[in-house]
Amino acid sequence: MSITVGIAGLTGKFAQCVVKKLHACHNVTIKGFCRNPQKLPQLAMEKYKIEVIQGEFDDEQAIQNFVGGTDIVICCYFGNTDVMTRGQKILIDACVKEGVPRYLPSDFAVDYTNIPTGELFPKESAQIIKDYLVEKKLAGVHVLVGGLMETFWSEFFQIFDSNTQTLIFWGTGNEKWDLTTYETAAAYVAALAVDKNASGVFRFRGDVKSVFDIKEIYEKVYESPLHLKRLGSLEELYSTVKERFEKDPNNIMAWAPDCFVYWCTNGVASLGDDLDNKKYPRIVPANMESFLKTHKRADIAVADRYIGF
Repeated sequence: MSITVGIAGLTGKFAQCVVKKLHACHNVTIKGFCRNPQKLPQLAMEKYKIEVIQGEFDDEQAIQNFVGGTDIVICCYFGNTDVMTRGQKILIDACVKEGVPRYLPSDFAVDYTNIPTGELFPKESAQIIKDYLVEKKLAGVHVLVGGLMETFWSEFFQIFDSNTQTLIFWGTGNEKWDLTTYETAAAYVAALAVDKNASGVFRFRGDVKSVFDIKEIYEKVYESPLHLKRLGSLEELYSTVKERFEKDPNNIMAWAPDCFVYWCTNGVASLGDDLDNKKYPRIVPANMESFLKTHKRADIAVADRYIGF
């Protein structure tokens, strides 16, 4: 049975990973939506046979044309609050109008369903959109994967210095990180997209490791030391984040990365042990050791730049 999958935010790295995973499935047609199709390699468009609809995130007519005829819409937006909240509501409204039965929002993070209302969290849009899907009676397919491994080592989290091979941390160092690669997360998203019965909240994980665990794996794989530097307690981290937010809430990069670190490590928003990996046994998730083994030491800090087509 054929299925048509719509992907909003097609020029994003994660969206392109999902396209590659969907292409490996049988009888899948892909429609894409983005602001600037010129950013997409022509060879990739021909290879994956994607029908691309161009438009801004708030172009209601273009979005209605995009979602029309799809069986599920996957949102891969990554942007400001307006894009992530109003933009997704426009997508959802179009799905309701066109009779699209399922919507997979841009979650792809820690288990925000456990974060108390009112707590500072960079992806508050995920909580808002989850409620909006319930309000609109549209089946949501929510994918929670913890932190993305490529992002963990990148400049975004600001915790790894590739020049000095130093990993900084808050807390005791024994706190566990839920970590999943882009490719593994995309594989699960593709599996959910073609599984027409899939709806609700799904938790997938590639690995769960503490800073001390990661140090041991790093040194085993690269035969080179990974230095650790403690900055303070988790309580001090949260206080620092709140101070930065209150000083300049619109300066996202001043407070959001450390806020993500806080929710990745404090245990409240962990994925837990009742994971959904087993529902799709053909997918073999990459763990931290396999991730490091497939990247040169000098490249792990920029691994996120080479994802996609």
